[in-house]
Amino acid sequence: MRALTEGQLLQEWESCAGRRPVVRAVALAAVAGGHTFAEASDLPLGTRDALLVDLRTACFPGDLECLARCPGCGEDLEVSVPVSDLRQPAAQEYEATLALGGMRVRYRVLTSRDVLAVAPSDPDARCRLVRRCVLDVSGGPAPEELAAEVVEAVAAALSEVDPQADIRLDLTCAVCGHAWAAPFDVPAHVWADVDACARGLLAEVHALAKAYGWREEDILALSPARRHFYLEAIGA
Repeated sequence: MRALTEGQLLQEWESCAGRRPVVRAVALAAVAGGHTFAEASDLPLGTRDALLVDLRTACFPGDLECLARCPGCGEDLEVSVPVSDLRQPAAQEYEATLALGGMRVRYRVLTSRDVLAVAPSDPDARCRLVRRCVLDVSGGPAPEELAAEVVEAVAAALSEVDPQADIRLDLTCAVCGHAWAAPFDVPAHVWADVDACARGLLAEVHALAKAYGWREEDILALSPARRHFYLEAIGA
């Protein structure tokens, strides 16, 4: 995909700021893939996140700079994550079956629409989310009555069906040597880059508008090099 223009990036930032993280993820994935919001809501989570990785690559080339806290000693570590580490195989089958103690649980991949349907403040949110993807159960209770251990087994199996939706990075602490698989939240990191870029652009617009009285659209129409010159000229 092509990188967003600065005007487009600001427009997406403005429309997504203050919204639920899943809403932001869907909106940005829709832009990246040329989908409507409704279409992007029904994509498997891994497909959505792959679009977000593509968007980030187009708009902000280079590695992602992140912080990770070691679960062994609590040290905060600076981690540089190559974009290639965020790419996993796309889901080939949207449904699968899990055999558990005489039961056969048929389930499907999760989508953003599932996430949107569950209140994040619900203490049972995880179970409700996983139960939404259970299509039917042979030799067992109804999906909404599945025991917690069965729900956890289905949750674990979901990452095998849609690995792009469950990115984990193999990290080793430079301080204590502890090694662990750290979950990586693709939507959160992509939004952080969008947010930082948008706020930086607005700060530049504010400084130049204050100094010269120019309109926002005229400032954004300047090339980054020319804008940088004017910012240096006013000491911003």
